[in-house]
Amino acid sequence: MTFVNCRKTTQMLRHAVTNGLSVLALTGSCFVAMTTPALAQNVTSTRPVAQDTATQNAALLADAVNFTGTELIASGNVEVHYGDIRLSAERLTYDRTTGALLIDGPIYLSQNGGDTVVLASAAELSSDLRNGILTSARLVIDQQFQLAAASMERIDGRYTRLARTVSSTCKICEGSSVPLWQIRASEVIHDSEARQIYFTDAQLRLWDVPVFFLPRLRLPDPTLERATGFLVPVFSDSSTLGTGLEMPYFITLGDQRDLTISPFIATEARSLDLRYRQAYSNGTLEINGALSTDETDNGLRGYMFVDGQWDVGNDLQFGIDLRATSDISYLLDYDIYDGDRLTSRIWLERYGADTAFDAQLIHIRTLRESEVDIEDTLPFLIGDTSYKHYFSPETLGGTAWVELSSSAFYRESDTDIDGMDVLRTSAELGWKDSAIWGPGIRVDGQVSAVVDAYSIWQSSEYNPHVGRITPAALLRLSYPLERFTSTGAYQMIEPIVQLSWSQSYGDDVPNSDSILTEFDSGNLLALSQFSGSDRRGLGARGAIGAKFSHQGPALSYGVTAGRIIADESDPDYTAVSGLSGITSDLLVAAYAQLDSNLYLSSRALLDSDLFVNKWETRLDLLRERYTLGLVHSYVQADADENRDTDLSELSLDSSIQLNGNWTASLDYRYDFDQTQAASAGLDLEYSNECARIKLGISRRYTDTDSLDPTINYSISVGFGAYGNQTTSSQGTCGF
Repeated sequence: MTFVNCRKTTQMLRHAVTNGLSVLALTGSCFVAMTTPALAQNVTSTRPVAQDTATQNAALLADAVNFTGTELIASGNVEVHYGDIRLSAERLTYDRTTGALLIDGPIYLSQNGGDTVVLASAAELSSDLRNGILTSARLVIDQQFQLAAASMERIDGRYTRLARTVSSTCKICEGSSVPLWQIRASEVIHDSEARQIYFTDAQLRLWDVPVFFLPRLRLPDPTLERATGFLVPVFSDSSTLGTGLEMPYFITLGDQRDLTISPFIATEARSLDLRYRQAYSNGTLEINGALSTDETDNGLRGYMFVDGQWDVGNDLQFGIDLRATSDISYLLDYDIYDGDRLTSRIWLERYGADTAFDAQLIHIRTLRESEVDIEDTLPFLIGDTSYKHYFSPETLGGTAWVELSSSAFYRESDTDIDGMDVLRTSAELGWKDSAIWGPGIRVDGQVSAVVDAYSIWQSSEYNPHVGRITPAALLRLSYPLERFTSTGAYQMIEPIVQLSWSQSYGDDVPNSDSILTEFDSGNLLALSQFSGSDRRGLGARGAIGAKFSHQGPALSYGVTAGRIIADESDPDYTAVSGLSGITSDLLVAAYAQLDSNLYLSSRALLDSDLFVNKWETRLDLLRERYTLGLVHSYVQADADENRDTDLSELSLDSSIQLNGNWTASLDYRYDFDQTQAASAGLDLEYSNECARIKLGISRRYTDTDSLDPTINYSISVGFGAYGNQTTSSQGTCGF
């Protein structure tokens, strides 16, 4: 090798390559590129470096570099780059005879793009930086987990062995010499390739007080997203199940599958929860389930939810959404699901620019205690399929469509009428177009015809086979007016008048899919306001309405109002739907949005005396530190909709960041008809780089023969980077 001195710039530039040592640049510092030690020690070798796949180049940058014949000494802001390893130090001495590097700190050594960083005061390393000993060392993994040791040994660039180690993700605060929690161990080995940390004689300490001891402990390092091991445990207390502990255990089954086993042991219950997940090249599958025994009289209890979706080719999506439970109260008792009905579905769908296809098979199980006695008379198995194709006829212009559909309703009961089963098959042909006429009046027209064929079993009220045809026509006139205000806002007002007609010809058919109807701005101008195909409208109808909207840079709002006038009343509309009379209720809908952070919407149905039959208002407020969701719903009692009393509820969903680490969440539902709360819950969560603690309390006020009011408490504790929640990067000193 050759004497190198950064002050002799001219001389060094002339010696571009000398005995395996080359100077690449000299401008205020010395930048030296060296071959691997094997090549440096055999400078007479004539084999090209490119032919040796094991050879890697090392780059050295320093304020000064000197060579004494056997030693290369670099000092002042020393940096070494070797493969994916980066080292910086104050002084480095390379002994050509032994191939060893003596390094004086402070030392900064990183590998794998900075995921693993070693800090030390001094080190003796091999020339490839893959083996050696560091003193007064600290290992930092993914900027989260820190391991401090009196000495550290690097082995083959993969393993790091630390003796007499203290490990934590916590920041040591001023006035305290210990972190909130720490793991002390006689020896720790970090496997950077498998991304695992192995502890020997591990002792968990809280505020430096020993609380747990394990002779062997393995943890995944924070860079590993999936690893077999325990997840964050959850402590809970329930007035139904008692005090309990859930300890989830996560098992990796390759890169595409995993299984989570969560035994739950409480004073009044025993449960085993399972979750299986698998990723496919064309979809995903997730299965959740549990088996439980408790102090109720229901024996062995359980549930299973299966969710999956796959792309089966030709833009077809296939999915399953299966739900099953042992009894109607199980899901509420174990805080799994709080809906009124349990719906399972298998579907196949494909949507394109001019075609739409979907087919589904649905199973419905009621979880309402009031409906259990009549469950056999309710459709529990429903099949539905539809294919629709749009095209533009050359002679007519506009847009035409053809639709083929079918549906089936099956009831468990075998009795006449109550056990009625229905199969419907339909074909529809339609056409629509629009044009601008005169001073800017928009004219929309639509015609269609639907042919239905019904097969009906177990019902003496209807013929077993029924055919029906429903022609329909629509003419709509609107006069949209728009302007721009002086502030740059866009405003539009649009009065609308519509006349429509539809009439079904044929024998009577049962009503299975159009019992419940919602009247809103989305179907104000539709041919029929029914939700399904069993009812398609009756006679001539007129609609009148108006829309106003304001779109500004800071504020947007709009109002829609309308009413439908029919030639004759339709008895298939329920009283509370607002459509049962000659003149419908007055529909009023409004919204306002401010700076994308505040959204308010409201919809109401008012009768001829301006008395409210239905009213729903929603407020969503988003701020940097807090969110607020508020919903009020009011619906009158209606026996046709299985509602004996008025429904009036207020729901609240809110969260607030109390400071950099504390977050509170609140959900609340109040029943004005019962003058009491229906449910309430409060969560308080603390999260920083050191720990995560979540406290929760919830109460359900439902009181029926199978459900009692329940109060639940829960607490989960996670340590720093470990667990399944996002940690805060903000350092903090205590709570």
